Amino acid sequence: EAADFAKLHLGSNLERVVRTSRKPVLVASRAFKPVERFLVAYDGGTSILKAIRHIAGGELFRGLECRMLMVGDDNPGNRHGLEAAADILRGSGHAVSTAIKPGQPDEVIARHAEDADINLLVMGAYGHSRLRTLIIGSTTAEMVRSCLIPVMLFR
Repeated sequence: EAADFAKLHLGSNLERVVRTSRKPVLVASRAFKPVERFLVAYDGGTSILKAIRHIAGGELFRGLECRMLMVGDDNPGNRHGLEAAADILRGSGHAVSTAIKPGQPDEVIARHAEDADINLLVMGAYGHSRLRTLIIGSTTAEMVRSCLIPVMLFR
């Protein structure tokens, strides 16, 4: 509530809540738009695998269009990891399309979400230490700032 999205300022309370929560955290603006399609920002980490298992095992995402995006090199290793994760969702009845795109994660994901008219972004959160985040920055915080859609964060 204290975050000022209009000025691209994100409160430190969000990071504190997400880092300590054992449940998914949904960050959303006050305007509601029905969710028809969601994007899973796949990075191969434990947090996003937790998110994928959550989606596969629940009813919340049933019937929604699912896209998975990995930002990085389109090589056999990345392709295998992405498809293995997508197969978890497919095995639970989700239709999933996948893509791998090069570039900076925050820029590529935000652009892809806008271009594909995505209504919800699902991603792992704060996968690095606080010290690394302080020095280099946080993809999580940048995604919440730059995406103008709700973001569901898993830790």
